[in-house]
Amino acid sequence: MIRVANIEFKDPIITASGLVPFSKISYLCENYSPSAITTKTVTLKPLNPHEPPTVIKFHEKCYMNAIGLGNPGVEELQKVESNCPIIVSIGGSSVEEITEVAGKVKKGIMIEINVSSPNRKGFGESLSGYVYEIVKNVKGVTSLPVFVKLGPWDNVVELAGKALSAGADGLTLINTLKGMAIDVETFNKVLHYGTGGISGKCIHPLAVRIIHDVYKEYEPDIIGMGGVFDGIDAIELMSVGAKLVGLGTVLIDEGYESITRIRKEVEDFLKEKGLKYSDIIGIAVKK
Repeated sequence: MIRVANIEFKDPIITASGLVPFSKISYLCENYSPSAITTKTVTLKPLNPHEPPTVIKFHEKCYMNAIGLGNPGVEELQKVESNCPIIVSIGGSSVEEITEVAGKVKKGIMIEINVSSPNRKGFGESLSGYVYEIVKNVKGVTSLPVFVKLGPWDNVVELAGKALSAGADGLTLINTLKGMAIDVETFNKVLHYGTGGISGKCIHPLAVRIIHDVYKEYEPDIIGMGGVFDGIDAIELMSVGAKLVGLGTVLIDEGYESITRIRKEVEDFLKEKGLKYSDIIGIAVKK
C-alpha cells in the first residue's frame, strides 16, 4: 500500500488524464483495476475537440497530440460509475471558472488542476502564472485533496512552490511538451491545431529530471508521469520522488493491457531486490 494525501493506494500504477473517456472508465476498472483512474480534464461547459488530425505518432513510442481538452463538461461527471478510485482532472479559462468547476465535483477521491495543457489557447498552461490564486480558491470550495499538474517548463520548480504554499496537497509531474510537425510534401502543419503536446518515451528523461528537482526542493507528494512504458521506467520515476505513476501514451501505443504488465514488472523488481515501495521513493535524490 502507498499513502498519498492521506489516501491508501494498493499499488503505484494509475492512469493519466486525457486517455480514458467516461464511457470506458467502468470497463477499465473491471478488467485492469488500476489503483486510480484520472478523468479527462472537465470544464464548466462542454468543449469540442480540435479538428483532426489530433494525434500523430512521429517516432517509436513518441506521439504528439492536440485534442484541445475536448470534454462533455463537469455535469456529465455525475453519471460516471466505477469501483476504482477516481481522480478528477479539472480545467477552465479563468481562475473563477476553475473554482466553479471544483465546486461542482461531487465524485472522486482527489482533484487534479490542469494548468499545463499546451493545446488550447486561454486554458491549461495559459493560466499557470495564476497557480497560487487558483489553488487558494479551489481549496476554499472542496474538501478533497488537491493536486496541481504542471508542465516541463524552466520555472516549474518555482510554480511548484507557489502551488504548495497555496495549500496544494501534491503535484502531478509532468504534462506534455509543446511541439510541431511539418509535412514536407505540402509544407503544412501536420496537426490541424498547428502545435501539439509531445508525449511518450522521448520526454521520459525530462520527467525524471523535473520530478527529481521538485522533490529535492520540497519533498511533496508527487504523481509522476512521462514516457512510462515498462516497470523500470516506473521505478525510475519513483526513485526520484514519485509515489504514484501515471500511464498515458503507453495506453495509446499498447492498449490497456500495459497496466497489468507494468504493475507486475514493478512488483517483480521489488521482490527480486527485496525492497518495498517505501524503500525506493526518492532514494535517488537522497544519495
